Amino acid sequence: MSKTIFVIDDEKDIQNILEVNLRNNGYNVNSYSSAEKALEGLKKTIPDLIILDIMMDGMDGYDFCKHLRSRDEYRTIPIIFLSARSEEFDKVLGLELGGDDYITKPFGIKELTSRVKALLRRTESISEPGTNQDNKLAYEGLELYPDKYQVLIDGKDINLTKTEFLILQLFLKYPGKIFTRDNIIDSIRGDDVYVIDRTIDVHIMNLRKKMGHYKNIIKTFSGIGYGFKE
Repeated sequence: MSKTIFVIDDEKDIQNILEVNLRNNGYNVNSYSSAEKALEGLKKTIPDLIILDIMMDGMDGYDFCKHLRSRDEYRTIPIIFLSARSEEFDKVLGLELGGDDYITKPFGIKELTSRVKALLRRTESISEPGTNQDNKLAYEGLELYPDKYQVLIDGKDINLTKTEFLILQLFLKYPGKIFTRDNIIDSIRGDDVYVIDRTIDVHIMNLRKKMGHYKNIIKTFSGIGYGFKE
């Protein structure tokens, strides 16, 4: 079945460009000129991915993202920020709030569709049945269930973004191995996607915050990268 993408942007020209090109790539597209209208749309359809502007009247993109990440029924929807804000601070903030990617305007349509495809691919891989991903990965009271997209800490469910989930899954699957940032990017996103500076660092920082007393199992190896160490 065709994937459904929500485009949330108050610029009609941007909506039209994205609608035409995404539909040409086989996606269903629902466009909204505000976050409030998109929230109404979510009551009828849960999209497979959201492309989200930041600077909009009323609820802005950051607040919309925070709202989705706080709701169980919406928290796993992949979000790509699409914004004229190009400073590193804005990109890092978007990722910290739970965004999965960040693209600045003006943008190349080929790059954007490539990132959409890559993000949808790794979203599908989380719940792909019939593979060894269905097996639980665990360390003491930390449990990760790839087939259910669920992480438990001492029996309590914790809310991870898809990127955070895949990073933790990678570390638990290969304990003792040290991964460079490029290794991590290639493993969870594919090498056909451009990644901004510090993206992996921000995701790991956020992951550690959510892991409570297990945060120290993710080790930083200065000048090399990250890994899981007991």
